[in-house]
Amino acid sequence: MIKLKADYVVTMNKNYEILLNAEVLFDKKIKEIGYNLPGKSIYLGKNSVLMPALINTHTHLEFSANKTSLIYGDFITWLESVIDKREELFLSCKGDCYKKAIEEMKKSGICAFGEISSSGNDLKYLKHSPLKVVYFNEIIGTNPAVVDAMYQDFLNRLDESLSLENENFKPAVSIHSPYSVHPILMDKIIQIAKEKKLPIQAHFMESPAERSWLDKGEGPFKLFFEKHFKNAKPLIKPLEFIEKFKNTNTTFIHCVYANEKELEKISEIDAKIAHCPVSNRLLNVGKLDLEKVKNYKIDYSVATDGLSSNYSLNLFKEIRAALLIQTDLHPKYLAKDLLKAVTVNAAKELNLNNGSIEIGKDADLITFKLPESVNNLDIIPLQIILHTNEVNELYINGGKI
Repeated sequence: MIKLKADYVVTMNKNYEILLNAEVLFDKKIKEIGYNLPGKSIYLGKNSVLMPALINTHTHLEFSANKTSLIYGDFITWLESVIDKREELFLSCKGDCYKKAIEEMKKSGICAFGEISSSGNDLKYLKHSPLKVVYFNEIIGTNPAVVDAMYQDFLNRLDESLSLENENFKPAVSIHSPYSVHPILMDKIIQIAKEKKLPIQAHFMESPAERSWLDKGEGPFKLFFEKHFKNAKPLIKPLEFIEKFKNTNTTFIHCVYANEKELEKISEIDAKIAHCPVSNRLLNVGKLDLEKVKNYKIDYSVATDGLSSNYSLNLFKEIRAALLIQTDLHPKYLAKDLLKAVTVNAAKELNLNNGSIEIGKDADLITFKLPESVNNLDIIPLQIILHTNEVNELYINGGKI
């Protein structure tokens, strides 16, 4: 049993309590929170913070070898560069590459991450990760002639990940996007997710090109599909796509160009959104309207996406970017929402028993120090985001990592 004492215990519970000079008692689970708890306490020092560890809901670690290979500034240009360099980057990322990516996340206080895997090549490197992994087996493919082959490949990858399931490794599924997966495949994958109660992720309305293509079959995606696939046409309408995920635990990634009706439908089916601000900026697609998302009562997480469209997997840097990009929102209140986005909201998206300091939750915790004391508790979240890049300690299931 371990008892930690900090100047500021940021619980992230439903009342968003921040406790001064409080203690947290835990083994693998949180046992008690409060004052004068049994046992000897470890004081974390002046201006110390104890809070739930962070959760990076959406990554593509297969692309972690990328530095300058891919072209930023335009979504379609970037996508063409991904297609051109994909195999080269996949082959370049081996043990040390994954280890370095995980180490960066670990240093920034991430205890768990959602990994999108399109090949399965990353599984051998991630199955023994020191961090918790929710492993999203992804399906991509629109050609009906090879639907059966793509589906069988997906099933093989899913079965392998299911065989590895334990308290730190959870299988899941991903449907790449409404423009890149045939509806027949969508239905099959969603049915599996329902039967096995697996989380789902799907990219949705990331760019104006996707908006034009799905609405009218026009725009830059028309030229893209004519180049890579003959006789391509949109196979599903956006609202029909969202409706397919009813009665599942689904997170839609990006949603920068989701319209009012689509956000209403996402809210109606109780789906979530993952916001990737740095990726959106580098691909020059704009920013998610977080105020509108909140008005529709949609819970959102913040994620780094992969190094295919980011320079870092540090989640503190990511939420700081979100804080600075969302210029229409008050920084004090936005900061609170952003901390929720990478803790309690993210835990719900990934079906994890963590994200808050509450009795019975997994003891996934981080400790760090602020540069000075903070007298006004209302601005603790803002000061945390502004001044934190790395943590002093990371606990996962009560063990120091």
